[in-house]
Amino acid sequence: MNIIRKIIKGFVALLILIGLGLGGIKIMQQVQYNEMVSTVKSEEVKNIIEHNLKLRHEGALENGDVIQSYQIDVDSIEHSPMGGIIFKVYINNDEQLYVHFLINKDLNSGQLVNEGGGTSQKFRELITADK
Repeated sequence: MNIIRKIIKGFVALLILIGLGLGGIKIMQQVQYNEMVSTVKSEEVKNIIEHNLKLRHEGALENGDVIQSYQIDVDSIEHSPMGGIIFKVYINNDEQLYVHFLINKDLNSGQLVNEGGGTSQKFRELITADK
């Protein structure tokens, strides 16, 4: 009977350790996600997005232009396997019009930089049709 109690206590202790380990991992993932969301919502990233949109289409975000507004898709924010943060920006409240961004920290300057991305087909058609 005493041996069975020791086995049960050992098993319970093992389950508690596994639970704490998994819980700790989940908490760290949530902290990392919250940091990424905070970074993407920062003024520095806002400037990067607006600069990129203006490079893609002259007059972007001005009255009368085809690119009137943008919204960051918070649900699309994720860590890039190559480093940095990947996210999607919707144009003019249209989920078919979007631009992907890959933001990373420049090792020399410490500032955030846009390292790439892409656009939807509908977005490419929109900006080329207006030219």
